[in-house]
Amino acid sequence: MTETTPVERVAALLKNAGFRRIPIPLSIGGLQIDAAAAFVGVSPRPDLIVVGDTLDQTPARLQQTVEGVGRALDMMGSRRPLTLVVVGPRPESSTLTRLSRHARVLPVGDASDRSNLENWLAVLLPLKLPELQESRADDAFDKLIQGSRDPLERELIELAHAGATAVSSRLAVRVDEPFVEANDTGARQ
Repeated sequence: MTETTPVERVAALLKNAGFRRIPIPLSIGGLQIDAAAAFVGVSPRPDLIVVGDTLDQTPARLQQTVEGVGRALDMMGSRRPLTLVVVGPRPESSTLTRLSRHARVLPVGDASDRSNLENWLAVLLPLKLPELQESRADDAFDKLIQGSRDPLERELIELAHAGATAVSSRLAVRVDEPFVEANDTGARQ
C-alpha cells in the first residue's frame, strides 16, 4: 500500500518506529473519541499519539478531540504523554496555543517530504546513532593513553575495553586499598 495521504505517511513512519496503530474511534474509559488515526507506544516511549487532519476537522473539532482524550486519560489515571500530530493546512497560532494546553502539538503540514516529516516527528522517533568507526575509536584510545601521566588513569583507560563493570570494580579495589592496608597493619600490631 502506498502512503498517499498525509495521515497515511505519518502512520507509516510511526509504525516503522515501533508504534502500534489502534482502532478508531478511540475507546478510553468507555468514551468513544473520533480522530484521523491513533497510535500507542511501548516503553520507553509510552506516548498516545492522536493524528488530526485539518482538512477533515475544524479547529473546534480538533480541540474537542484533544480535550476529550486528555480528560479520558485523566479519568483513567493514565500517565501516558499525549501528542497531537496535526496534518493538513497549519491552524492559526491561537488554535495551536489552545491545543497545546492539553497535548504536545506537532503540526506537520501536508507531510509530503519524508525527511521533513521525520524532522517534525523527531521527538517521537528513536535516535539514529552513527556507526562506530573502529579506526576513530582506536585513535581516541591512543590519544587518551598518550595524554595520561597518572598510572591509575592509564590502568582505567586500558580497562575500558573490558567494559564499565571492569573499570568500576578495579576503581573500587583501588579506593579500598588504603583502608585494607591500614586494617592489616593494625591487626599485626
